[in-house]
Amino acid sequence: MTAKRFAATVVGGGIGGLATAAALARCGFEVTVVERAPSFEPAGSGLMLYPNGVAAADAISGRLGRRIRESGHVIRPDEERVLLSASGRILAREKIGRLGWPDGTPSISILRTAVQESLIDDVSSAGVEVRMGAVVSDYATDGGPVSLRLSDGSTHFTDLLVAADGIWSAVREQMLADGPPRYCGYTSVRSHTPGSWPWPQGFVANGNGVQIFAAPVADGTLYWTAKITAPPGTWRQLGAEAAQRRLAELIGGWPAPIVRLITSSDPADVAVTDVHDRDPVSRWVDGRVVLLGDAAHPMAPALGQAANMALEDAVVLASELRTHVVSGGRGDFDTALRAYQRQRVERTARVALLSRRQGLLDQGTGKVRSLVRNTAMSLRGRKDAALHEVTRWAVPASAA
Repeated sequence: MTAKRFAATVVGGGIGGLATAAALARCGFEVTVVERAPSFEPAGSGLMLYPNGVAAADAISGRLGRRIRESGHVIRPDEERVLLSASGRILAREKIGRLGWPDGTPSISILRTAVQESLIDDVSSAGVEVRMGAVVSDYATDGGPVSLRLSDGSTHFTDLLVAADGIWSAVREQMLADGPPRYCGYTSVRSHTPGSWPWPQGFVANGNGVQIFAAPVADGTLYWTAKITAPPGTWRQLGAEAAQRRLAELIGGWPAPIVRLITSSDPADVAVTDVHDRDPVSRWVDGRVVLLGDAAHPMAPALGQAANMALEDAVVLASELRTHVVSGGRGDFDTALRAYQRQRVERTARVALLSRRQGLLDQGTGKVRSLVRNTAMSLRGRKDAALHEVTRWAVPASAA
């Protein structure tokens, strides 16, 4: 007798959703991704995949791990990132290559679009169905299969619903009703720029209420992110092109190559986002509905861990479902989802709170706080005190 093949629906076609879809398909689920956008478009600037995120991608599939390495900048063991003051004074040379070695799993700086394309390729090879332009209205569950209603009025049934629909998750709102996310006090303006730069291995430049992070990606391009302390909505209402001009004016007295990095970006590739997070919660499960990625644990970008945590989530969730649901046709969703929640809640809560704290330190608003931040970087020789600890993560044995 052929074992039952369970169905899973993943809401959201971002990094967490696509990674989860690929992981679930490879452990035996029939998977559908439901994405509200009508098509996949270029996805912002860049991101850092640290050793924990790269290890998770490798665990999802060797194909995915190879594509990510081919598409991004694999950081060598001897690489250093320069930490600068707004005047151009070198505060420290951060030994970023030591994050991933000697265990063999590197950090990779990469365009977000390249990660998206790698994941789309992976879900396609795994046989995942992707439905674009579909919006989830609500769900119903009594502990068994989930009824999912879409905005076109149609109703669908699935054995498992994974909500990977981001920080403004509609599924989370129905499950927890915990209101809107929390504004962190600063805005992100970001893009990527080709060219030749004095700090080709990347840099972090620190000013009064402004921090600019840059890292290399493929073909000599640097992606950059500026975090700017401001009331909510101040920068978003400007639009991308005006925000780019205003940022250049704001850092006009900084080293000329940094100003040129900002002004040389194509305005069509500039993204502006107010930064939000949420207080950690301990409940991610409602029957056979489960939260993942930013829908479960949105965090500030200060440690660069949001995508990495989502990839970890995908691996752990698939591992528990393989063990308790797929193996032997056991179908024990309750045990699997509770085990996933138990493994992920504490770790992601700690990373979210560390990211919140690091973000406040990074912004350095005012002369005293700027001095404290810059002095801390000089003494530690690195930007993020907790990053070495955070990136040490082991793939579950059942997923390896």
